[in-house]
Amino acid sequence: MAKDKVRKPFYKKWWFWLLAIIIVIALTQCGDEEANNNETANKKAQTDETNNERDKEAPTEKEGKNDSKINAGVYKVGSDIPAGEYLVLANGAGYIESASDSTGQLDSIIFNDNLVSGGHTYVTLNDGEYFKLQGTEMYPVDSAPSIIPEDGLYQNGMFKVGQDIPAGEYKVILDSSIGMGYLEVSKNSRHQIDSIVTNENVQSDMYITISDGQYIKLQDCQIQA
Repeated sequence: MAKDKVRKPFYKKWWFWLLAIIIVIALTQCGDEEANNNETANKKAQTDETNNERDKEAPTEKEGKNDSKINAGVYKVGSDIPAGEYLVLANGAGYIESASDSTGQLDSIIFNDNLVSGGHTYVTLNDGEYFKLQGTEMYPVDSAPSIIPEDGLYQNGMFKVGQDIPAGEYKVILDSSIGMGYLEVSKNSRHQIDSIVTNENVQSDMYITISDGQYIKLQDCQIQA
């Protein structure tokens, strides 16, 4: 009688152990790859967090330039802001007023002015005065943005001669829908009657000569430098 062939259990066969070794190697490599991926992800997260913290701590160039900006409001000179000269920029239709006290009375007003949208003016403020800004922002002159027009066309603003516009003779061109503009040359930025060197209601093109240290104010007229 023939004996049945005895079969070896599958786990004793050579191919089983070869397959097992291959699986173990594959699992090990997958584990290493996953660990590497996790480590890379962690490093990236740490780097992103560090960069975010740096971004929060370090001001941007634009923010740095605006550190000296004074927003709309009422300020007591010598207490809230230092005395000195400032450049005022209108965001829309703006209004400025300097007063000798906080009573709100008309006879307390030292000077005031309405600014057209995009216009600008210089002011010099003294200790003890109260200065009102509406629809405007203000900068100390030593940190103010440039108001020199890139195209050389000066209009609707107050310019410092020798700084914003060169001294010399200029043709003033009327640019008004109502047929009249305003020109003023002054010796300072206090906006007082005795500060005015000359002024004119411009009804047609004209010429003006300005000198270093003076201020020229243009409204509904322009100068091409």
